[in-house]
Order: sequence, then structure tokens, then C-alpha cells
Amino acid sequence: MGHSQRQRAAEEALRDQENILPIRQLIFTFSILALSLLVYFIDQNGIGQLLPTVAKDLNATQTISWAGTSALIGNTVFQVLYGRLSDLFGRKLVYLSALGLLSFADLMCGISRNAPMLYFFRGLAGVAGGGITSLTMMIVSDIVTLEERGKYQGILGSSIGIGNLIGPVLAAVFADKTSAGWRGLFYLLAPTAAACGVMHYILLPNAVPKEDFKANLKKIDYWGVITASIALILLLIPVSGGGTYFAWDSPMVIAMLALGGSFMVAFVYVEWRVSSLPMIPCQYLHMWRVDSCRS
Repeated sequence: MGHSQRQRAAEEALRDQENILPIRQLIFTFSILALSLLVYFIDQNGIGQLLPTVAKDLNATQTISWAGTSALIGNTVFQVLYGRLSDLFGRKLVYLSALGLLSFADLMCGISRNAPMLYFFRGLAGVAGGGITSLTMMIVSDIVTLEERGKYQGILGSSIGIGNLIGPVLAAVFADKTSAGWRGLFYLLAPTAAACGVMHYILLPNAVPKEDFKANLKKIDYWGVITASIALILLLIPVSGGGTYFAWDSPMVIAMLALGGSFMVAFVYVEWRVSSLPMIPCQYLHMWRVDSCRS
């Protein structure tokens, strides 16, 4: 069996997760989805308003921008992976895991005692956010009809806008007007994300995997995950810090860009020729020769 035939067989083994909900359950489920998305974007945008206060409190004036950069890197690296994991293990399980991770990361951000600890857990919050943003749209596609999908996804887009708007305002209120200070924002978001997870556990339909957990673990594109993660991390760090923390012509920046580019090439090769269930289907890697995916 050729590579493209193995890929088609693996794709066909994935279950259809469409589960159109009755209107009453849909309204409740959709409302919690919108709230979850709102919580994440408040988290993502609120941190920018807090940076001066956090930098002073944690003695991190020179490095505080990594609070945002680490979240960006985590989000970018893991966003694609969440889609494949949800195909294998179901939207509900993976989405609940992302909300649980966001709740935990925000709690730990709130109790951070030094800058490296904060940056690490901001990175975990970014990892969680990659799942929340991508899976929210996927779940909506599963629970509403094709005709109504655009309307509901448009409403979710308004949640993103509201989060972008009130995140900085809410952060400023906590930083200036409350006894908890900047930590209070994270103390608010952590239980809110956890509460959203509980509601989703109750309301979201659960598509049962066709195969058991161990069998699905074997379908994960491990080499693709490894090469893509290393490539993105090595590329994003110098791109984010170049000219600010690192000189563009420094040996470290040049080495990271070269290695990142090499791992990106390795990722394309893995997806094209090695993995039977790639994160990116082969027709997207060589669209100019779609027939090669059918041979």
C-alpha cells in the first residue's frame, strides 16, 4: 500500500463528529462557547495593560515583553496540533483539556513570584488559547447546520472583539483599583475558565472514538509535531527578540534561524512522505501536483 493510500485509509478511520443540537441545548452550549472565547481574549489582551505594573513588581523591566511573546509562541506552536488531536480523541475531551490548562496557567500566573515563572505559565496559557480558539470554531461547525454556521461563527467573532475591548479595561481596574493588584485579573479568569469547563462537560455532545485510547495514540504524527514545534520555536524566538534583545547579526540569532529553517524543511518532508496521518494533508504541500496525492 502506497503512502497516499495509507493516508486515505487513516483519514477514513476518523469518525464524523457532526452532532446537530436541538435549539435549546444549542443556545446554552453556544453561550458557554462564546464565554470561553471571551475569557481567553480577556486573558490575552489584558496582559498588555499590566506589563508596566508587573515589570515593577517582579523586577523585570528589561524582559517583561516575554510575557506576551511566550504566549504567542505557545499559541502558534500548538494551534495546528489541537485540530488533529480532536479528530483522534474527540472535540469534547481536547477542548476540556485546553480550558483546564488555561485555568491552571492563569492561577499560576497569579501566584508567580518571579519573571521566569510568569513567562513559563504565560506560555502555557498561550498553548491553551491555541486550543480554545481553534476548537471553538470546530465545535460550532459540528453542532449547527451548514446554513447557520456563518451566523454563529460571526457571533463568536463578536466575543473576540469584546474580549479585545474589555481586557485592557478590566486589567487596568484590577491593577489600579483593587487590593489584589495585577494578580487579581488572573484570580478572576482562572475560576471562570474552570466554570466554563464544567458547563461544557455537561452540555457538549461526546463523539466516542472508533478505536481505544492506545490505538489512537499510535495515530499521532509524532515526527510532525516534533519537527514543527522545534522549527516554530527556533524561528519565533529570534524574530520576536531580534533587534531588541538580540542583535540580528549575532551568532545565536543566525544559528536559530538556520536551524529553524532546517527543521521546517524536515517537517514538510515528514508530512509529505513519512506520516500516514499528517497534520497537514499532502495536497496542501504540493497543490501544483494534486494528482500525486491520488496516485
